[in-house]
Amino acid sequence: MGAATGMAWLFTRDINTINTAIINMVSDITGMICDGASNSCAMKVSSVVSSAFKAVLMAMQNSCAGANDGIVCADVEQTINNLCRLVINPMTLTDKEIISIMVAK
Repeated sequence: MGAATGMAWLFTRDINTINTAIINMVSDITGMICDGASNSCAMKVSSVVSSAFKAVLMAMQNSCAGANDGIVCADVEQTINNLCRLVINPMTLTDKEIISIMVAK
């Protein structure tokens, strides 16, 4: 989200475009998981940068993920809060399962 925010600021300096880019970014990339420091990290960074640029291009065209789609809302603050809710509690079990899979290899 930070990269999308920075790009949107550099391109437009418009708060609505920035907010829309953040919402688009959350809509697109939420669900990606870290599975330990590995070569796949570089692929994930590439995916996120592409997603950020796409989110900004869409925002500059006033295109935003729907407020009823998944965890995103019309309000950027609520969208970020929803993302935080996913990360704080449920990810504990996911982290344990990822470690279990990696140890079993």
